[in-house]
Amino acid sequence: MDVMGQRALLHGWSLVLAGKESKVPALLGAREDALLFPDNQEEYRPRRLQGFGMFKFGLRFVADLLWNRVVETRTIFLPKAAVAKLQLQAQEDLSGEFVSEGDVLTAWATRAVASSMPPRPITALHPLNLRFRLPSLIEAPGVFVQNMAVSAFLLFTPELLCGPLGPIALENRRQLMEQATEPQLLALLRDMRRDYTPGSDTAVLCGEANVYQAADFSAAVVRAGEGERNNPPGTMVYQHANSMRSSPTMRNVLVIHGKDHGDNYWLTALLLPAAWAKIEEEIKKL
Repeated sequence: MDVMGQRALLHGWSLVLAGKESKVPALLGAREDALLFPDNQEEYRPRRLQGFGMFKFGLRFVADLLWNRVVETRTIFLPKAAVAKLQLQAQEDLSGEFVSEGDVLTAWATRAVASSMPPRPITALHPLNLRFRLPSLIEAPGVFVQNMAVSAFLLFTPELLCGPLGPIALENRRQLMEQATEPQLLALLRDMRRDYTPGSDTAVLCGEANVYQAADFSAAVVRAGEGERNNPPGTMVYQHANSMRSSPTMRNVLVIHGKDHGDNYWLTALLLPAAWAKIEEEIKKL
């Protein structure tokens, strides 16, 4: 089960609590794998990291683990006005092209982290939700609770990351759309199935599930508290998601939890101290 599956489960729980069992959608993928598709040829195979390139990547990754041992986990609160300012800044950098808030936040964080390192190409890993990408899943008669997140890999040049926010956000969107085609996604599924070991721990992948809007326990509220509030009674103000297992390889990770009921964004990141210093500088500018 991925985070979107957990969101569906939480929403169904809220409906049952409110006496609306008839509105609970069918839970798909709980017993049968909905991602068993026929094998296909991968047109992007020549561009994959392999051979000597993979060897060099491994050496650099191990060197980074040995040289930078301290990783800090913090939660970031971005008010609605701050995100709107970033969005406006990105749009002013472009000539009418559309970029989403997710594109802008990814560009903002990637540029900040990159500025804490010597100039180098940066690869950003992005989760893609197959529920909204594969035609056979979009019109399914229910909600999928199984893991349906795969990874897209976005490549940014050091020259791009030294520039304004808008072009970075636009390149993020362009590469995401390029990798979200059905042939590419089916190729990713094939590789994930090939690398999976039966009996091993199940991977849980996180995207922007926005669980703030999923839980509604208002049916169990006896009396609402006094004072001003941004959230309706019975809904969450904040939720914190974190791994129960620490790993020395987990670094340079940013999770967008979604918006709360005041349209403010909550994020959690695992970064090196130098990267956090740059993030703090960027936040002060907002």
